[in-house]
Amino acid sequence: MSKHSMGLSKILTASITVVGLGVLTSATAVAAGPDGPDELFSPFEGDAVEVHQLDMQKIVIEERGQHIAVPPPQPDLSLLGDVDNFAAQPSADPDKPSELPDHLIQIGEVVQYKDVALGLQQVSPYPTDAYAEKPGNEYPRKHTVFLNFNGGVLIKGADNSAINKSSLARHNEMYPGYGGSEANALAKIQAVTEDLSPLGVRVMYASRPNQTVPYTMCMIGGSWTDTTIDSPAGGVAPGTDCEARGQRHVVYAFGDSASSTISQEIAHAWGLDHILGFDMIMSYQGSGNKDFASECRTLCEEQCQGPGTIGCRLTHEKYCGVGSEEQWDYEELGFIFGTNEEDTEPPSVAFISPEDGAMLDAGSDVSVQVDVSDNYGGYGWKFTIAQDGEVVFDEVDYDRAATWALNKLPAGVYDLTIEAEDHNDHITTKTITIYVGTEAPATTGDSDSGDSDSGASDGGTSDGTASAGDDDDDDDDASAGSSEGTDTAIDTMGDDKGCGCHASSSRTGGTATLALLAGLMLFRRRRS
Repeated sequence: MSKHSMGLSKILTASITVVGLGVLTSATAVAAGPDGPDELFSPFEGDAVEVHQLDMQKIVIEERGQHIAVPPPQPDLSLLGDVDNFAAQPSADPDKPSELPDHLIQIGEVVQYKDVALGLQQVSPYPTDAYAEKPGNEYPRKHTVFLNFNGGVLIKGADNSAINKSSLARHNEMYPGYGGSEANALAKIQAVTEDLSPLGVRVMYASRPNQTVPYTMCMIGGSWTDTTIDSPAGGVAPGTDCEARGQRHVVYAFGDSASSTISQEIAHAWGLDHILGFDMIMSYQGSGNKDFASECRTLCEEQCQGPGTIGCRLTHEKYCGVGSEEQWDYEELGFIFGTNEEDTEPPSVAFISPEDGAMLDAGSDVSVQVDVSDNYGGYGWKFTIAQDGEVVFDEVDYDRAATWALNKLPAGVYDLTIEAEDHNDHITTKTITIYVGTEAPATTGDSDSGDSDSGASDGGTSDGTASAGDDDDDDDDASAGSSEGTDTAIDTMGDDKGCGCHASSSRTGGTATLALLAGLMLFRRRRS
């Protein structure tokens, strides 16, 4: 790690002429106190998306097949070097200039909003109502860290680990993988896992998390010249995301970084700043085995990165007191992620609209609204549309809108599916069918489409093991007035493929028959 306090005042002074209060893209401002900066804002909450507008004429006919997500390749640590000495892989173009956006600035190993570094704005310690009300944002939330040793092509833009998108990436360029051995990589993995073990956070490396669940990705290897920062550092992370509102960050630990550097960059993305203490992960000082602070520790500001540069000062004061100038690592992380107890409940999914079996005219518009919930925050979901048995749309709801406007529907039979996933590999799906420009098939009796529970399927986990799943199905408790449909709860470990060998038990029609037989037997007993 490297300090940049010597050059910071020069950078900030030069930046004052180009900074304005209107450059922040996703800020929701409220009035601050008379002695503080003019505004508080929440830069990582994202723009509020209420409804996804889908032109189904284009999706089904003109752009058929273009709206199906392609998951990133899976990792393979066996592809790493077989020697213990670290060998840096060549950078794509080490002479390329920095490309940080004007509203961001590098402060040591953290990239902050420039207005925060200049003291013109402060990050709100509390989320806005628009953010807090979105499903999946609830605290405490489970989370996943993916340690990426194999590199990959990154895209420049607002952080989204699921699609290799990073605010610090060089656009569409290959980020080098780790230049050390698999044994060295495994040692780092073990240390980072131990650092995060008290929290509700799992560490994955042998398989990549499904795109549905939010996760933090750490790129391990490469060099600072493979990013858009302008000065050397041991690692870098997007800062000022107080209490981890973004959930899908990409951070970097350059070269043969120590495990404490990896953990520090991850925690920077979650809103922790630097502190003092040779034995502390969030400190520049010392080396070797370190820990997150289990008590309030003094913030390292002027000594580390320059005055006025603590990005989440107001949040730290929630835990250590107003004006304390301290940070309590575990208390903050514990609020975000809770403790490491096992999550045994799958998410719950229900369609609010349309009704299962609805019949519409060709060219109609329909509003799809769903209710998704779980016992912990941090879950995610995707929406899939199949027309006449062929998938035409399959995308994660990264904006957490949970509402889609399907406009100008061409004729056909449409299966609409929501698939929700949590951080213990519980997957719950709900499917309904609508008929556009065609009649629904005739039905006999009042048979229900029913529910089915699936057991665990084998797959990769962070330690390569598989565990038995939970067969609970909570969807019968979904919100009142929700549409009937096919509802499936699955426990799966690892990637999307699984083993394809799960057992299921259908309850369609069978429950009513058993109840009738039981009633007849009871009637006979009473007459005898």
